[in-house]
Amino acid sequence: MRTNENYILREIDEESILIPIGKASEHLNGMIHLTPTAAFIWKEVDSSNCVEEIIQKLMEKYEVTEEIAKRDVYGFLTELYRQNMVLEIPELKDNVETLEK
Repeated sequence: MRTNENYILREIDEESILIPIGKASEHLNGMIHLTPTAAFIWKEVDSSNCVEEIIQKLMEKYEVTEEIAKRDVYGFLTELYRQNMVLEIPELKDNVETLEK
């Protein structure tokens, strides 16, 4: 599980922003502003072994229920996976391919 190296996270004035570089900048002109929760999830992708680990960390950090954490993590990661912004997430591959049919 890893983030696409063509997107970098920058924190400017307490705001988290994803900036496309290289090939990604050919498809996306601009920046993506992330909520604190989205920024947390993004940062955890490269250091976590699986989606469930991110869910557990989100529950601990934000003191939310498992249901809310799952919804947020799977929802955000599914969209990032569809956009090729995160790569190699086996838990999402089959689900995203099914949704796209």
